[in-house]
Amino acid sequence: PLIFDFLCSLYVIRICSDNQAALRAVSSPRTRSALVQECGDALESLARRKEVELVWVPGHRGIPGNERADQLARLGSRGPGQGPEPILGITRGSINGALNKWAYQTLGLDWRRNRGCRQAHSFIHGPSKSKTRWLLSLSRRALNQMVGVLTGHCRLRRHLSLIGIEEDPLCPKCGEGEDTPVHLLGQCAAFGRIRHKVFGAEELQGVEVRDLPWTKILAFIRASGRFEEGQRQRVVR
Repeated sequence: PLIFDFLCSLYVIRICSDNQAALRAVSSPRTRSALVQECGDALESLARRKEVELVWVPGHRGIPGNERADQLARLGSRGPGQGPEPILGITRGSINGALNKWAYQTLGLDWRRNRGCRQAHSFIHGPSKSKTRWLLSLSRRALNQMVGVLTGHCRLRRHLSLIGIEEDPLCPKCGEGEDTPVHLLGQCAAFGRIRHKVFGAEELQGVEVRDLPWTKILAFIRASGRFEEGQRQRVVR
């Protein structure tokens, strides 16, 4: 091609672009894009004859060549697609982002519509990427304890009575309420001092308990030792 012959007549070839992603793509030894591979092959062919430099320049700063390139790019985007078929005018990242957003919203809607899992709904108001990452960063024991508190499926007497392991669902520490995560975290008088130290109050109402930060819930569980008691009892038996 004439443009190729012209470039080869130059002493040094400098290709300037404001697209850092494109520069990284053509400089990478691996690619899954046929178009990027074609550009890379062309650059390698040029580099066999002349010195080739890829230069990044800031966009929209009035650089004449770059402004002209933007104009040509806009003009080209209005015409028929160029490149390997089938042509899809949207990036893989955009597709993945749209799918993730749809899945996240659908999951949240399904969770809010679900009438079961009352205990879990008390603590989990909807999907949360940050809380998911935090849970997955925990040790196996800590994760087991947190999931037990959030779902109610743990070694507290209320749950154990429901599955036939215990007869009495009342709290063994104070005897003033059913032994549930909400009671343990908010009302059990035996842990008032620990509760004040961790949460700043000796007693919490149900609504307050459900809005507690999960990191503090885990700190309280560890300080109370209630779940460790369950582990020791299981070993003894």
